[in-house]
Amino acid sequence: MTSGLTVTVDGQPVPLDDCGWFELRPCGCIDSAIVAVVGDRVIATADQALRHWHSTKRQREARVRDGITVELMTMARYREEIGSQWECEQHATAAQR
Repeated sequence: MTSGLTVTVDGQPVPLDDCGWFELRPCGCIDSAIVAVVGDRVIATADQALRHWHSTKRQREARVRDGITVELMTMARYREEIGSQWECEQHATAAQR
């Protein structure tokens, strides 16, 4: 069963079920990730994703102050471009390069 919701990612309409939310540091490292739809749980907005990761308003505001952003991307893009490499080039270890 799917949510039936469609979103625009990179200028293309895609099912929300095929996407995930990613919490990114200003340098590009990924801090957190969550699939947008699992069963009857739907996280359709960046604010909902932040509320999932950080339960208090104070925590969410601190993340924003620290320059953390939330991005929706397709899981296909995640698998093709990122995979297990959550660190940006600056922070990646030599073993990952």
